[in-house]
Amino acid sequence: MTSSVFFLALGGQLTLTFGFPSAMASFVAGTILGWLGSAVIARVTAMTGLDLDLITRGSGFGFLGSAVTSLIYAVNWMMYAAIEAAYLGTALHSKMPGLPTPVWFLITAFVSVPICWYGFTQNDFVQRWLGPIFLVGLVWLVVAAVQHSSLAPSFSSPGFSAIGFFGSLGALLPNVVIQILGTGDFSRFIRKTEVRKAMLAGPAVVIAAVYLISFPAGAVLALYTGGDNPGTYITGLLGVFGLVWITATQLRINNMNFYSGSLALANFASRILHWVPGRRFWVVFVGFVAFVGAMLHVEEHLLGVVSFMGIFCLAWLGVLIADICVIKPRLRVPPAYIEHRRGYLANWGVPAVSSLLVGAVVGAVLSLGGIPSAAVGPILGDVLAFGIGFGGPILVELGMKGRFARLARQPAAEWIDDFSRTDEEMESADNMLPCGNCGERVMREDMVTCPVTDSHVLCSVCCAMHRTCAERCKTEAFSPTDGDVRRQLDLVVVRRRDEESG
Repeated sequence: MTSSVFFLALGGQLTLTFGFPSAMASFVAGTILGWLGSAVIARVTAMTGLDLDLITRGSGFGFLGSAVTSLIYAVNWMMYAAIEAAYLGTALHSKMPGLPTPVWFLITAFVSVPICWYGFTQNDFVQRWLGPIFLVGLVWLVVAAVQHSSLAPSFSSPGFSAIGFFGSLGALLPNVVIQILGTGDFSRFIRKTEVRKAMLAGPAVVIAAVYLISFPAGAVLALYTGGDNPGTYITGLLGVFGLVWITATQLRINNMNFYSGSLALANFASRILHWVPGRRFWVVFVGFVAFVGAMLHVEEHLLGVVSFMGIFCLAWLGVLIADICVIKPRLRVPPAYIEHRRGYLANWGVPAVSSLLVGAVVGAVLSLGGIPSAAVGPILGDVLAFGIGFGGPILVELGMKGRFARLARQPAAEWIDDFSRTDEEMESADNMLPCGNCGERVMREDMVTCPVTDSHVLCSVCCAMHRTCAERCKTEAFSPTDGDVRRQLDLVVVRRRDEESG
């Protein structure tokens, strides 16, 4: 994520708009706010092993309600994929104009599809071996810009001002929240015993490296080149190596955009449509959207597009922080743990969903409408979006006294992760059961007792995809014992063996 040239572009645009001192102050403020938010998200995802989508389900949104945030998340990543494809296509066309721009956009939009085809297998290779190219190229780029510039930029004029600072911070915060939410995609792989590492390493990579390296570098480049489009000035400064460098950086970041975007789309479709065509279908879909966005030159409307989508994410983050830090531990609204399984969750969480939508609409109107002024509107819109998202669910829970139940039924204690067990205990053979549908062995904490299936148990993924069950588990009294579930699973195994043998 750190190697995205989007950060160079946004850092440069904020500097040219608000001045270097105000922009740099906003980068520092963004680092502090982003680190705090990322630490919270990193802790929860590392403790639970759940990604951000599953965390959202159990943070008051409900099984279907969280699909709203999955769509928001997916649109954000597709927007970034389009921006990065546009920058890369512009750079390639500047040096090789023989191919028209639309052809280059088609290539740059779909080049990540084969890399992401097998998940992280090829992606890991790209991230690992192209990293040094990014580091060398970034230093070379800044040095070349300073040495060969015909401009004499001032780093102190216009000077720092409150209007400039808050204007820059207001435009920056939507990106800060995307980085915060993105932390959860990676920190969930860190084990419980390394939670402190997650709270430090995650923000250090996702927040500090971006806001204290990439953004300032973009600011310096904008001042010495007089422009904020990396696709234009990179090849002019570095020549052929510039093409190699921007290709390497864009492959790294767009692989992450494609990966996260495809997962979010898959989550949305499985819940709302109960349709699971496979992650590869969604990888191709992200490529198509990235191509359309590049053709529409979404990068030319950078601040407006990022601000609009970021407002929704600010409201979403507000709801999550309220649930994690206040509603569960302080108001003691059940359940105390984070429930993500369809078979136990209520479908809609009215307090959370309504707070997100109201906060996003109010924030977007103020931010994009420049109300009360173009300088104050963005920061006021950001604050209100987050504030309504944070305060709305708390006020509703206080006023309604538990009227909006989060669970459709209560799972037995042995099917709940109470965080007291170690990773080794949860991954032990005794705690792993085969899904009655797909046969994969998973932890009981990721399974659902089901009255429809012969095995009486499904993994959460198969449960989410089930189309014909009519959610009978939520309307019928059904609470099999652990022994009953294991006997039913043994019967299913025997029956399948008999069917396969003739």
